[in-house]
Amino acid sequence: MSRTVYTVANVLHSLMILKEKIPPTQWVDTPLPVIAGPGWWLEEVRQEMGVKEGFEPGEIHGCSIVRNDELKEPCLIDHNGRTYPVFPAWMRVEAADTEGGEA
Repeated sequence: MSRTVYTVANVLHSLMILKEKIPPTQWVDTPLPVIAGPGWWLEEVRQEMGVKEGFEPGEIHGCSIVRNDELKEPCLIDHNGRTYPVFPAWMRVEAADTEGGEA
């Protein structure tokens, strides 16, 4: 299974947890959460989703995607600005050890 599949599944899992913690009224008032990720990760997602070359995916599970090449890995950002990693722990270790984030 690809790293992208794990990441997309973790986004959904994180969203379910956030929806239990955040009152529904706050979900309506804000465009957050969003997913922020570096370009290399967006390219992996593009390929996995079959998006035409040159385009970046705009959302995953209803969350907007924002490109941020300063990040080492993708994360979910909630309405309070808290960030949640979406790579499983074993992937975060591999990404940190590999230049460009490729495991």
